[in-house]
Amino acid sequence: MISSGGDAGFVQDGFLRITDSLDADILGGDLELTKDAGEPYEILSGDDLAKLVPTGEFQEGEFGILFPTGGYADPYRATVELANAAARHGVEICEGTQVTGVQVESGRVTSVDTAGGRISTPLVINCAGSWSDRVAVMAGIELPITIRPTPTCLFRKPDSMRTIGPILSDGVHQVYLRAMGDAVYRAAHFGLANSTADADDFDEPVTTAQATLLRNGLHERYQDFRRAPYLGSFSALYDMTPDGHPIVGPIDGVEGFWCDCGWSGNGFAPAPASGRSLAQMITGTTPDVDLSYFRWPRRADVNRRTALDWVLD
Repeated sequence: MISSGGDAGFVQDGFLRITDSLDADILGGDLELTKDAGEPYEILSGDDLAKLVPTGEFQEGEFGILFPTGGYADPYRATVELANAAARHGVEICEGTQVTGVQVESGRVTSVDTAGGRISTPLVINCAGSWSDRVAVMAGIELPITIRPTPTCLFRKPDSMRTIGPILSDGVHQVYLRAMGDAVYRAAHFGLANSTADADDFDEPVTTAQATLLRNGLHERYQDFRRAPYLGSFSALYDMTPDGHPIVGPIDGVEGFWCDCGWSGNGFAPAPASGRSLAQMITGTTPDVDLSYFRWPRRADVNRRTALDWVLD
């Protein structure tokens, strides 16, 4: 359940990160920060790791970091439930209405032009995902966001996988694998294709070469996927920033224009905390989470994400 009172389709089977190093730069996260936040985790190796993932093949020196409270939600259902909750609180949602412009006068937002007419407003929150760079340009703002496709494939669960188990995030072979129900697994590579995409006109199917590359990555860890039937594929789109960090907060030079975009494929899980904190900033209260690290332009002390999970060289 989510705070809106709806069902986001959350499945809490745990999350397992497979790694050959516990260094924060390799993990792409800080275990000490995780501990400080009160999130339970367990470091597994050897027999314990093999017992948790009996179909996996592990090498000496590899570890598993298990987050038992982890899981995944249905993004479509979560979006619908949040929209329904907003509507119950008086929000008018205009589906199928294209934004065509953002009017700025004397350095501040005054209105938004849409296919349905002009809306007077002193506030715009750019959370348009793969269209966020275009929305920013409407207000005269250039954001360093590129839109990149990410191939995702579906496979029938091998018979040897008797239980669903946790989400498998293989940082060694750069493969992500999780169940979709009882019989299907979805898989994707870490990192993104070098190609860019037009969010309104891109090839959604995955090529044979891309599917083969992904299946080969799975073979390195799970031999039984060599014979797993291929059930289809699709391409997702990521709004990528050069440093792999999102752009969250007000934009200098245009008063009333705020951003929550550029999450580089990593925005769904932190959305409740970041969204709540952004709302607190907009309403003039102290945010639960300090988001100043993600403002644009960046602070001088902000470094590029060193983990290659989502960021291209």
